[in-house]
Amino acid sequence: MVSFRPFLLGAFAVAMAYAMSPEIKKRVKPAFDKGIEKGKEKMAQIKYKMEKSAMMEEEPANRQSIDEELERLREERKTYLEEIRELKNLVNKLFGEIAQLKGKS
Repeated sequence: MVSFRPFLLGAFAVAMAYAMSPEIKKRVKPAFDKGIEKGKEKMAQIKYKMEKSAMMEEEPANRQSIDEELERLREERKTYLEEIRELKNLVNKLFGEIAQLKGKS
């Protein structure tokens, strides 16, 4: 009987764990989910801080390249506007010549 007692205690422990398992899961799951959510929030905060600090480090060099790009785009815009004005004047002259030729016939 003495050697059979540990077996019975083990079987009793397994039976109790099996019987209590749903109750334990029901109580532990909300705490587990809450911990997971807090962990996700903390990771999001860390990621945001890292991205923000990386942007702050990049900003001076990046700002200069942005200013240069804007200046280049302004010059291109100015050039294209001049070409458009020239084309518009040419089209107006051609319409005038067409109207004049129609008037002669």
